[in-house]
Amino acid sequence: MHLRRLLLPYLALSTLVFGCTPDSKNIGDTLETDSDSTATAGDETEGQSSTGDVTPSTSAATLTGDDPSASDPSVSGTSGVSTTGDDPGDSDPSVSGTSGPDPETTGANTGFDRFTLRTAAGPCPPRADCDGFVELTGAGILRVEKFGEVGNPVLEVEIEGADFAQALQVFADPALVEVLDSPDPLCDPPTDIFEQMEVELDGTIHEAATTTCSQAPLQAARKAAEELRLKYAP
Repeated sequence: MHLRRLLLPYLALSTLVFGCTPDSKNIGDTLETDSDSTATAGDETEGQSSTGDVTPSTSAATLTGDDPSASDPSVSGTSGVSTTGDDPGDSDPSVSGTSGPDPETTGANTGFDRFTLRTAAGPCPPRADCDGFVELTGAGILRVEKFGEVGNPVLEVEIEGADFAQALQVFADPALVEVLDSPDPLCDPPTDIFEQMEVELDGTIHEAATTTCSQAPLQAARKAAEELRLKYAP
């Protein structure tokens, strides 16, 4: 009787433990089921990933589509203007900033090449200068070698267009050319001073000794040359 009382608690405890312990087979089935589910989910995920890699891109349509700017010059930044087109300034000199020489400021319209006035005196002492000249070219360049400057330095300066046009009226005057082409001597000059005028027109030189000669064209040329010298090479 006493032994039964002692065994009852142990029997009850054993029964309780046995009922709470899971069946090993059920545990294996549960683990296998979870593993299969996981594998199936992985296969589905892998299938979706590979399918996404094969899916063709739709961006090719944009790259190969027609570009409006390729055919419509109004859309293009260059607007279809050719850089080799005709420039109005190429054929119309009035458009260009350089319309050619101005006949009023060159001797081209008169055939004027140059005018030269030479002066000298003597006898000239040693280490002194006793000659000089004033010359105006057809390009409007005034060249001056001052009388009395040792070494004969020559100053060149381009004169103003208005002065050149006025000088042309004197130096290219047919009356001056006629006097220079007259028989020598043009007058009775002294022997200790000398003056000579030269006019070159279209390559032909017209010259004569003009010392103290008083013909009107000679006086006008002498005065015009001296005025240019005083203004541009004083």
